[in-house]
Amino acid sequence: MINVVLLTGRLGADPEIKDTMKGEKMASLSLATNEKYKVGTEWKEKTQWHSVKIFNPNIAQSISSYMKKGDLVHVQGQVEYRAYETAGEKKYVTEIVIPRFRCVVQLIPTQKQNSKPQQAHDEGPISQARKEIDEAEIPY
Repeated sequence: MINVVLLTGRLGADPEIKDTMKGEKMASLSLATNEKYKVGTEWKEKTQWHSVKIFNPNIAQSISSYMKKGDLVHVQGQVEYRAYETAGEKKYVTEIVIPRFRCVVQLIPTQKQNSKPQQAHDEGPISQARKEIDEAEIPY
């Protein structure tokens, strides 16, 4: 069975970084996706808002440093539904959850940012070590 969601849209607010009950960082994103369609001769636009939760503390830290309201972002996660009760009233929530160990969150550069897309994913110690080596220091 497959539960995969791919979204590309704009952040509607700066990312919100919180601490979980275990004391780890997590990020909440408000992501807007748009659909344009034609009714007769008139073009219309429909915007959907998505609540995105990222539970990888390393990615949450990167998101807080590099992403802001209005940025174009691509995420890959899974849809999750939950319910809770407040003041005797049952509330339902739909969220896009980015799994801790299969995290894909990518900042897509716009015309203002002429660089490679910033991809946030947990690469492990070997990839991190490669990034920390200055090529001028390699003897060959």
